[in-house]
Amino acid sequence: MAAFNVGDRVTVVAADPENAGTEGQTGTVYSIEPGTDGLIAVKGIDGRVAEAIKGYRAYTADQLRKA
Repeated sequence: MAAFNVGDRVTVVAADPENAGTEGQTGTVYSIEPGTDGLIAVKGIDGRVAEAIKGYRAYTADQLRKA
């Protein structure tokens, strides 16, 4: 499992039902939340307006790879 840092470019390789349809998209690690089972917030998956309204999508480390 790769270690991710804030600012890393990542590609979604798997997604849960909440993030369905985002496989293959690339974004930037925005934050890593240790208190939420290590969820990694990724910006750049949705458009800027959608992200401003809904927030960034979150993935687990095994659902991402470095781009």
